[in-house]
Amino acid sequence: MKTAATVFNVITIIFVIILIFWLTQLNFDDLSFKENSNVYFGMGSVSLMIFAMQMIKSSINKKK
Repeated sequence: MKTAATVFNVITIIFVIILIFWLTQLNFDDLSFKENSNVYFGMGSVSLMIFAMQMIKSSINKKK
């Protein structure tokens, strides 16, 4: 089970790197939804994936 938790940690780190990439794509001069809709959707989906990976990892740790 420890290897599975490690795999989910690695996947979470990858998603955090992708989230940082999306943050660099924001147009800070105009933060409107119309201007940055793709970036906001990308950040939202990656954030949900990070949350899902953490929930899966915690359920693996509870089974021990």
